Amino acid sequence: MLPVPNRPNWRPLRVVGPMAPCICNRAQNQWVIRSAKFNAPNILQNLDDYDAPMTTVVCSDGSFISRSFDDAVDSFKGIRYATAQRFEPPIAYRYTDAPFEAYEYGSSPMQTPGMLEQLLGMTDDDFNEDCLFLNIYAPTSKSDRPRPVLFWIYGGGFVNGSSSIAWYEGSNLAQRADAIVVSINYRLGVFGFLGATNLGLLDQICALKWVSRNIEAFGGDPKNVTIFGESAGGASVVALMAAPDAQPYFAKAWAMSPSIGQYSTIERAEQQNLDLLKHAGVSTEKDLLPLSASVLLAAQQKVIENSAEPFSAFAPTQDGVVLPFNLLDAAATNPKPFVIGTNKDESRLWLMFDPNENQLDEPGAVKALSTRTANAEDVWSVYKSARPTYNPSQIVAAYDSDANFRKHAWSLLNRREKGACISWSYWFTWASPTFDGLLGSCHALDIPFFFANDGITGADVIIGSGDTQKMLSSKASRSLAFFAQTGKPEWPQYNSNDRPTFVFDNESKLEQQPDNELYGYWVLLGANETS
Repeated sequence: MLPVPNRPNWRPLRVVGPMAPCICNRAQNQWVIRSAKFNAPNILQNLDDYDAPMTTVVCSDGSFISRSFDDAVDSFKGIRYATAQRFEPPIAYRYTDAPFEAYEYGSSPMQTPGMLEQLLGMTDDDFNEDCLFLNIYAPTSKSDRPRPVLFWIYGGGFVNGSSSIAWYEGSNLAQRADAIVVSINYRLGVFGFLGATNLGLLDQICALKWVSRNIEAFGGDPKNVTIFGESAGGASVVALMAAPDAQPYFAKAWAMSPSIGQYSTIERAEQQNLDLLKHAGVSTEKDLLPLSASVLLAAQQKVIENSAEPFSAFAPTQDGVVLPFNLLDAAATNPKPFVIGTNKDESRLWLMFDPNENQLDEPGAVKALSTRTANAEDVWSVYKSARPTYNPSQIVAAYDSDANFRKHAWSLLNRREKGACISWSYWFTWASPTFDGLLGSCHALDIPFFFANDGITGADVIIGSGDTQKMLSSKASRSLAFFAQTGKPEWPQYNSNDRPTFVFDNESKLEQQPDNELYGYWVLLGANETS
């Protein structure tokens, strides 16, 4: 630790990592950082330009300077982990020049902003095809052992998302979990999942490899990496459980509301490719290369709008190369510790804002269900019994929530049990008080709680604020932290007889056989669903 000259109120400039160089003072408040890893002296100049504490970390792929306004956590933002040409795999990147000032997020992946992105103020100016950056949040306190690593993968249907979204800011979780938090960007839509390329998944694996090479310098344990993600990020977690090339780079996994139904097949990917070429007005993939990003995004949107399976139009493909042909079989037989959970009212995030379905009466709800299943009358009866306080529109949303998320989670849990692979189940049922309770426990509502970000600016719009939110945030983030630290959460592992499930709510508790009637419908009765 070196005191900063003439800056008595500043935290010292720290240089850390197994390759930390020698440092000497220069005139005019400059520091010279020298390392045998670099060919020439690297100079951090003009400390007068900076008015926040700084830490320099030197590692295999470069040296990085944080600038943090939080004495408890160092934030390193916008670190490039790879480069990639359009429609090409990522190539690992290494900094060889002066230390990189990791002060700001890198560009977000190219996309048309979705609901969450618009809500949080993201615009077209934030997006770029050059987007393969990661962020690291590291506690500043000393530790007598390497810290566990939490590796975050955002959701957004594989067409939206960014690691720079405020809900994913990792400082609070890093402090609460006493862990290193890493968040990454990966390519989306046509840029990440054209045909069966799986480029977005290759980006994720490339970032995991970067962490394996470098995270020790930030205080992290490369042998104790927990991958976690929500929605498409949760589906990415399950996909990485199945991806052979990813296995050496993480130890355990936590999937939040994984959109497991999104995975594509070779046949589906080939059709998507043909559809995209048609809507882009070209004949071959090579013809897509000179097109502007806006033209490609417009063609992507037309593919989605005209698809019978819009949610799997751009998604990881079971190609037999990056992923096995039966992804879920591979994930079900992966012995790594695995936690999976869903939210009670996932689909209210979309349906409650849909004027065609948010004010249904009973006949209208049954009619809406008939577009989703051949057993609409039976579904109505089962769900009305299981959710007696729900109105007709909420009944439809409850069915959609289970059809799109919960039944897949139940199925994977049961398959893993048969393969003697340990798993744990949770259910997030706390209902938001905002919008007059319209959202219930909707999709993505849990994210600020697991990140301990209940108090960040803008979170109250969706989750409200108060002692209940603080309590739930503490419980959720500490549960994730306990798993990262120990390899198991604080509740019993799953078995199909009792189905022990931890419920996050006003009173968080363990429940046995929750929603047994609905479980029986989806799993034991093997309902003939078309969804």
